[in-house]
Amino acid sequence: MNDDFIRPDAEFTGELLGTFILVFFGIGAVHVAVLADGLVGLWQVAAVWGIAVGVAIYATASLSGAHLNPAITIAMAVFRGFAWPRVAKYVLAQVAGAFLAAASLYVLFGGLIELFEQGQGIVRGAAGSERSAMIYGQYFPNPAMFGGSAQLPASFSLFQAMMAEGAGTALLAFIVFAASAPRGTRRPTVGSVAICVGLGLAIIISVFAPLTQAGFNPARDFGPRLFSYLTGWRSIAIPGPQGGFFTVYILGPVLGAVVGSGIHVILSRMGQPEPVSQRKTGRQSTPVIAPVPSVSPRLAVSPPAVANARCQLVLVGGFLGAGKTTLMKYLADRFRNEGLRVGLVTNDEGRDLVDTSILEASHRGAVREVAGGCFCCRFPDLVEALGDLTSRLDPNVILCEPVGSCTDISATVLQPLKKRHRQQYRLAPFTVLLDPQRTIEALDRASHAGLPDHVLYIIRKQIEEADLLVVNKADLASAETLDRCRTLVTELVPDTPVLTMSAASGVGVDVWVERLATLGVCGQRIAPVDYDRYAEGEAALGFLNAHLRLAAGSPVHWQEFADQLLRHFQRQLRSRPVEIAHVKFRLATGQDTVAGNLTGTAVQPAIRGRFDRSRQMAQILFNARVLMAPDHLRSAFEHSLAEVAAGFHITAETTKLHGFAPPRPRPTHRFTSVVSLSSS
Repeated sequence: MNDDFIRPDAEFTGELLGTFILVFFGIGAVHVAVLADGLVGLWQVAAVWGIAVGVAIYATASLSGAHLNPAITIAMAVFRGFAWPRVAKYVLAQVAGAFLAAASLYVLFGGLIELFEQGQGIVRGAAGSERSAMIYGQYFPNPAMFGGSAQLPASFSLFQAMMAEGAGTALLAFIVFAASAPRGTRRPTVGSVAICVGLGLAIIISVFAPLTQAGFNPARDFGPRLFSYLTGWRSIAIPGPQGGFFTVYILGPVLGAVVGSGIHVILSRMGQPEPVSQRKTGRQSTPVIAPVPSVSPRLAVSPPAVANARCQLVLVGGFLGAGKTTLMKYLADRFRNEGLRVGLVTNDEGRDLVDTSILEASHRGAVREVAGGCFCCRFPDLVEALGDLTSRLDPNVILCEPVGSCTDISATVLQPLKKRHRQQYRLAPFTVLLDPQRTIEALDRASHAGLPDHVLYIIRKQIEEADLLVVNKADLASAETLDRCRTLVTELVPDTPVLTMSAASGVGVDVWVERLATLGVCGQRIAPVDYDRYAEGEAALGFLNAHLRLAAGSPVHWQEFADQLLRHFQRQLRSRPVEIAHVKFRLATGQDTVAGNLTGTAVQPAIRGRFDRSRQMAQILFNARVLMAPDHLRSAFEHSLAEVAAGFHITAETTKLHGFAPPRPRPTHRFTSVVSLSSS
């Protein structure tokens, strides 16, 4: 097997458990209402269903994304990039969870069901026994409200029932997609999604339940219906007195979910600015990176006759401070100016990223942030982010930036993408960006390294797995440093192409883009990685993400404030002494911004941007990755902020401040061999 899971797959468990919760409490409420008159009125039952769905989402979203409904899973596959091979696993788990919930309730209520049937003169499995079977499967019109008279089939047809289930599920799917869609760079919390979807379901049930019992979920119907078939209701359960269990309660919800989610996607696209390529030349769905003439390296688009409609993914890795965000912004700006549609995905162990803020400022609505872990450990989130960008923007290219302290990207991200998502995306050769000085420290044992060897180990592994290496910052490093870096890299990986560029100025980017086209391979190397050593290297770094509001009583020279804050913080760390992996910030108000970064304890800070001195209010995002304990890092930042803010008579209100050390990496997937695309 080439798909070696490092951690147990929690998706099946999450879907089974979540569906069990919602069905147990949902049809449990139906049991109570039908058998004991314990819930009075339709709204009380609908409210229990809504609460049950909210609780199930909140309890299991971290395990599987909490689809809990085959119709929603299929809609996710159609519009949000959810992998089709995973659909069957999800559906099986959902049906199993619903079946187990029905069985559990039968153990509890079995005696009461028999008493109810005796009191109502119901013979289980005979005509009219849907009045008791309805506590498991669903029937139209609702037997609890309309009884089981012979006139029912004429009063409400199978087609009307199918339309009702489809319409209700369309509304539910629209709410699910709307509630879970990002707002700019922010993703909604699990709690907000749970509340919104739960309330939405409750009000939909209150309207549709008299017609079809309001299923809207093939697993919720089929699992308990199958259980009731096995426990005596037989043909009353399947196919039902009027038939239609498949067309009404399975096909109807699936079609409805696709329609409802599709409407949300269309409306979301209408809310986005019209792409330049559509305004000028119509829809353009051709490959982005293609062979180009060597006389003028540039991004080229193949003629429509040979176009491949799959979106191009460009992943750019590299250690903290290598310049990945600078390159992504330069490339995204250039692609957009050439009339192409671009999406971007940032990634970090924490939230409130400077990188995301910088990219969102110039590409609003086109940036998704995968937070809370690296791409490898948050692979489902990466796939969801890619699917969301694809459905909303129909991009020609998506640029992705993994966490700088992450490695083993080929085995844990590229190979799963190639195997599971080759129909949706074309992967460009995996590029790793290198800071010349850091690379020399990692590869030359005789050099003076500011970072310990278990941290430099990550850099070496990043180099070993790359398809293409690019030595960045050619405008800042000396010729001797660049030559030494290239020599050491070539000695380590003699078969990997090595280029040189300056992402800040754009020099050498054309050559890199052309090489991506001509190289044509992705994820051709899987480096052996010692995860104990890798985890030790990541854990050595303290992470700090802060968001603050700044207020001044009089006009402030904000560039000078930003420069002094960065330099004071650098002096604080130098006095410890500790080594800086990367520090960056973005200070903004309105259209004015000042940004800066620091890539070493002895490196000069870089400040860029401008600010209107008349502005007295600002916000700042501050990210630091430093070789020290998170609590000490936080203390150093707070001390620098207080000192510098006092000197400028600025009041700083901390809205978010999160210091932490990355946990041990536990990838969703890890492939042990390269996936071939020869058959794709």
